[in-house]
Amino acid sequence: MASPASYEEEQERLRRESEGDNNLRIEVPKEPEVDPDVYKDVDSMVFRGFLVAHADIDGVRFTFKSLNQHEFSMLRFITGDSNSTRFWDSFLAWGVFIANGVNVLAHRERYLPDIESTFASIPRTARERIIRHLSDLNRRASAAVQLTEAYAMESYSRYRWIQLRGLDLTRTSVSGIPGTERLGMNWAQLVWRAINFYEDTREQSDREWENAKFVGACMAGKGIQKVYNRDDERRRQDREDRATRKDAILRHVLLGEETQGGQQKYGVPLIAARTDEELIAQLEKSLRGEKDFHDFVVEEHEKHNRALAAGQKEALKELVERNEEAFGGRMLRGSTDLQGLSPQDVRDRLEKRKTVQAQKDAQRMVYPDLLDEKGAEFARKWGMGGDEEGSNADAPVMPADQPLPPRTSKFRR
Repeated sequence: MASPASYEEEQERLRRESEGDNNLRIEVPKEPEVDPDVYKDVDSMVFRGFLVAHADIDGVRFTFKSLNQHEFSMLRFITGDSNSTRFWDSFLAWGVFIANGVNVLAHRERYLPDIESTFASIPRTARERIIRHLSDLNRRASAAVQLTEAYAMESYSRYRWIQLRGLDLTRTSVSGIPGTERLGMNWAQLVWRAINFYEDTREQSDREWENAKFVGACMAGKGIQKVYNRDDERRRQDREDRATRKDAILRHVLLGEETQGGQQKYGVPLIAARTDEELIAQLEKSLRGEKDFHDFVVEEHEKHNRALAAGQKEALKELVERNEEAFGGRMLRGSTDLQGLSPQDVRDRLEKRKTVQAQKDAQRMVYPDLLDEKGAEFARKWGMGGDEEGSNADAPVMPADQPLPPRTSKFRR
């Protein structure tokens, strides 16, 4: 048995803790924040459609842009083999955004032949240098596509999605550049839209699930607590998986770290193109119709949403079965049997309502004075009308054997 002194000491310690004398601090877990500058290329790819680089060639100012998958497909259709000289001349021509202050995108078909012939006349060493810089620009665009998945997990990305949801990202009203609608949507835009669409679907599913749990909690009592605990654990695991996935993407794309396949719990393996050969191989897979990184990302989010919906459906099924057992095999919802009213019950209720309404109309015809506002007030005052809390308190009903109230005048002497 504890001594009185130790008991008093323990009580004093508990009192200090309750009053906050020990400066107790509890850290609330927060999702790691990322500097928005990390996503500057993603922002350009999604909301402008391409990355840009500037160059002065023989006194002429050029602004080059990265090419999307549609433009690479057209290049392959027009020039054929990527090893030909024609391919690289067209590659440079299609990479021009502004030449000598003129926006080429608005009327690309008009300027492409002249630009292509201009690059064909440039010395080989200078042309190879331009190709190398433009290839680096396209590799940055490829890395930005992979960063799009991490960018979509940020809160400011969701704000932009709310602003632009339902709009075509290639429109001039969104990009602010005439001619972008002729480029088509790149992989970054497609991935960003797909991830946000599935995020909207998940949020809608969560809202419906919360409503279903609220209804179930009214009947299941303590049994619903298991469902709440399971959802809390699932949300915590989802937050951890998202943070792990985002960290893996940032480390792989920015630092070049390889991801461990055995530790991959969320998302798909990351493969970033870092050389010209890897970039060309990636584009050739896309042209052949093979599944690429972007397709796997969208499929992974779709699979995650399907698994979430299946888990919620299974939990709701268990709750329904538990309620059926508790209420003797009857499924109750809102304390009303799901069987509801029979057709005869509905007809009886309608007939009864019509009868009551007909009786009230007939009584008004017999006692027209009751329709008068002053008469109704008099009847209510002396207790000769209907119940004020009823559905027809303003139209009192007088019994047949009750004499009419005397007619009076406020000016009677």
